[in-house]
Amino acid sequence: MRTYSLTAVAAAVAILLSGCAAAGSGGAAGPSATGSTVGAARATAPASGAAPTASAATAASAENALTLTGAATAHTIPDMVPVVRDARPVLPARVKDSTGRTITVSSAKRILALDLYGTLTDTVIGLGLQQRLVGRSNSDTQRVLHDRPVVTSDGHDLNVEAVLNLRPDVVLTNTTIGNAAEYRRLEAAGVTVVRFAQVPHLSGIRPAIEQVGRALGMSQAAAQLAAHTDDELRAARRTIAALRAKTPRKPRAAVLYVRGTAGVFFILGADYGAGDVIDTLGLDDVAAKHGITTLKPASAEGLVSLDPEILLAMSQGVASTGGVSGLLKRPGVSATTAGEHRRIVMAADSQLLSYGPRTPAILVALARAIYTDNS
Repeated sequence: MRTYSLTAVAAAVAILLSGCAAAGSGGAAGPSATGSTVGAARATAPASGAAPTASAATAASAENALTLTGAATAHTIPDMVPVVRDARPVLPARVKDSTGRTITVSSAKRILALDLYGTLTDTVIGLGLQQRLVGRSNSDTQRVLHDRPVVTSDGHDLNVEAVLNLRPDVVLTNTTIGNAAEYRRLEAAGVTVVRFAQVPHLSGIRPAIEQVGRALGMSQAAAQLAAHTDDELRAARRTIAALRAKTPRKPRAAVLYVRGTAGVFFILGADYGAGDVIDTLGLDDVAAKHGITTLKPASAEGLVSLDPEILLAMSQGVASTGGVSGLLKRPGVSATTAGEHRRIVMAADSQLLSYGPRTPAILVALARAIYTDNS
């Protein structure tokens, strides 16, 4: 099987995200805008900070997902809400980053958080430090950051000069944005850079939050945010269970990454974050069953052999290939059960495979798109 590096796919996704961010500059909308997406599930997505509940109304709205047809789009999740109040970093702080180096953070009055899905930014906001964020990437469309300068171009490229102009004390990154040489330039200019591991699994959310907390001298506050996120995830699982109660078996599902009308068309495996999303949503991971753990070109033969009943994809990715109709023209797609029934479930590009404090709400929004009638 031909494989592609995570960095290569992250770059491709970032290019797409840059278009998404430009088109949706209003940000990850607050509750009043969650129903604005065409084809979105009707139920209002829970705001981060308000744990979703498995209410009787939730169960009553559920349908047998195996009988539903047509495309659906999950609600875009509202902005991250600060969980920690009266944030007070205790510095200097020392943390071992993903390179194995011990980094000393002496000041965090001016912070930049840079990653493809905005999870580091969500963590900083969750810790109550949103006013210290001096800039943002194209992926960070939260309203609270709308007036912050953008320091990226084409989604994943870092504008070093723009960063230096903001005089950050510390840059937090998982290197899905920018490259090693660019971060070395920042360090040479005196900027403290803390590199974090990428998080493609639910089990990595708590450690990632705690490591950010250690870097910012807020370990106790980070434990509070992590516990809050754990609580929301447990509540999300209950809500998802209620939504899927009328579906007698797990629908077969796969996550696609598509961009444009040429060759960017992949089946994503667990190493790219697809596995935990599929499993938590109560779906049958056909990629895993066929030994796909990284990513694989989505050939006609491959798709037909998987025969998913539901395809998950990024909204702007589907738009870039000509919408749902364009996606169905891709070789093999219409020959799957999902293609036959046009069962394409989409989510915002920065949220489909995001693992951070807003993940519980994202999962519930996806579950509502899957298990309720969106026609």
